[in-house]
Amino acid sequence: MHVIEIQNLKKYYGTKRGLESATLYVKKGEIYGFIGPNGAGKTTLIRILMGLLPKTDGVANVFGKPCQMGDADIQKRIGYMPSDASFFPEYKVSELISFFGAIRKPNPKYVEKLCHILDIDLDKTYASLSFGNKKKIGILVALMHEPELLVLDEPTTGLDPLIQKQFLDELLELKSKGVTIFLSSHVLSDIQKVCDRVGLIKNGIVILENDMHILKKEEHKIVEFSPFYPIEVPNMIDFQKTAEGGTFKYQGGMTPLLKTLSQYEFTDVVIRDVSLEEIFLSYYESEDYHD
Repeated sequence: MHVIEIQNLKKYYGTKRGLESATLYVKKGEIYGFIGPNGAGKTTLIRILMGLLPKTDGVANVFGKPCQMGDADIQKRIGYMPSDASFFPEYKVSELISFFGAIRKPNPKYVEKLCHILDIDLDKTYASLSFGNKKKIGILVALMHEPELLVLDEPTTGLDPLIQKQFLDELLELKSKGVTIFLSSHVLSDIQKVCDRVGLIKNGIVILENDMHILKKEEHKIVEFSPFYPIEVPNMIDFQKTAEGGTFKYQGGMTPLLKTLSQYEFTDVVIRDVSLEEIFLSYYESEDYHD
């Protein structure tokens, strides 16, 4: 049994599309990265998972049971952080922790650890916090009761780099303990650092679902050079002339590449890794997925 199972899930708001036949699954103990542009359907799918929205059609199960509002047995096993989480503005952070602690009965030592990891100021009111510090409270509330499943919608947006790193390290530690994590993010470096598998959604359809190590095999070098020469190197693709010179993609050993490049009188050469973002963009721009 998968922790999350989505099959041909549809959601319409009247005639407006939210999801159009989305299918994915999440295995126990893995970190699943869910990515896509604004309006693609990420948050709609997450809200259906949490029982906050009714589906139009299809299957949406968590822990083998249909997702629905008010299922207390399921909800207590999940830690949910919405992208727009907000809390009582007049409460101090310490009061918010006490409020949710009374409901969720967390381990005080783990709450203390999270406050340290996230560098949370307990004495400020929620209303006085910056956007990034409000995000920290959302993370704390989602994690504090040590749930079996975490559903996190854009959790690192607004965090400073150090806190972001410590938070991602904590996710990896939780994964090592068997926690399942469904992570929606625009920050592709987060996905690359921690996720085991990735789902890519466009226009309400999951157009790609794959293991991260398989996606990484598609990584290659980008070579940019000036001035222009009609270079030929084995394993090169997408050779293009640019205003300054030329560029191409390359997969292969560095020795034959450097040997070829050394034969030309360049004023500038840049050899860089292709980013995960560029790999995903190639899927978005593929003719197979045009509207």
